[in-house]
Amino acid sequence: MMLTFHINKSPEIVKDYLTDMEKFVEVHPVIYKFENKGKNEYLIFERLEFLFIPVSFTYPAKIELDEKNNRVIMSAIVKKVIHINMHFDLEKKDGKTKITEVVMFRSFLPVNFLMERIFKKQHTKLFENIEATK
Repeated sequence: MMLTFHINKSPEIVKDYLTDMEKFVEVHPVIYKFENKGKNEYLIFERLEFLFIPVSFTYPAKIELDEKNNRVIMSAIVKKVIHINMHFDLEKKDGKTKITEVVMFRSFLPVNFLMERIFKKQHTKLFENIEATK
């Protein structure tokens, strides 16, 4: 799945929000806490609603920065069955930042459609929240 966003923040600010976990948690719509495990590895605490029922879970994640390509790379394994790999390419364009996000899901469960819907909604809100920061 590929998503594209354009926001009125510099690539440096966007990169900072995607790689600094304290800032990331401030703007992410469903991640509410993290624990730093070292070496760019984290335990993520997330809360979603399914059919108006709140569901909380934790999972390990890794965040890497590819400075040369202006790319942020994230990977996670949710409930030991859904492997998520994503990268965010940041490009300054017309005074804005163009974010091209590529997300790949791997699971033996048929969850791709549901995960794509969740990610589109969450990440649209994520980048709206980053844009709204001062």
